[in-house]
Amino acid sequence: MAANTSSVFSTLLQHVGEIEDGNGGVRTQAFLNVCREVLPVVDKLGAGFTVVRIDVNGNIERLHKRFITSAAEYETLYKIIESEVEKNDHTDNSSCTKGLLWLKRAMQFLVELLRILHADKNASVSTAANAAYEKVLQPYHGWLTSGVFWGALKLVPTRESLFQKLGESSSLEDDMGSFVSQFDAILSKIHTYMDSNGLNF
Repeated sequence: MAANTSSVFSTLLQHVGEIEDGNGGVRTQAFLNVCREVLPVVDKLGAGFTVVRIDVNGNIERLHKRFITSAAEYETLYKIIESEVEKNDHTDNSSCTKGLLWLKRAMQFLVELLRILHADKNASVSTAANAAYEKVLQPYHGWLTSGVFWGALKLVPTRESLFQKLGESSSLEDDMGSFVSQFDAILSKIHTYMDSNGLNF
């Protein structure tokens, strides 16, 4: 049977192109949509990543609930953050600022994992996941959370198994590479915005 021409990353690529508003802003709904569509990829990384899925989904919902209270006002993510900073609510544990911060980090972790797999055809999922964790998430985790993650990273599938789960597609590798490049650029802009405003805590 011939492989499908579209891949799991094809839809993601279409929607990544809708995130930036052309004026330096990041469209809230479009960004959250892409993060939601990434969840099936997270699921394919194994049962150990259930905690990651729960955390990501929780932060998506936190931001979405704020967005729907005033969709026009909060059309871009930065407006949500600016509103909280103005009220001095941004450091609260339940704030959208913290929600976006951890959602961004989780997406950066996944993108880095995929980047390594795409760049090194011999890299195992375990090797990629460990390297991505050390680079992106570990600096912000305490010993307890790190212990949970190291346990989860031991349960990832083999490279062959992961790519089978992602689906037979002639464009899978190319689409994955394009998604990594495009989404990483957007995540980097969000990081720069938060870091330059003292919000990378």
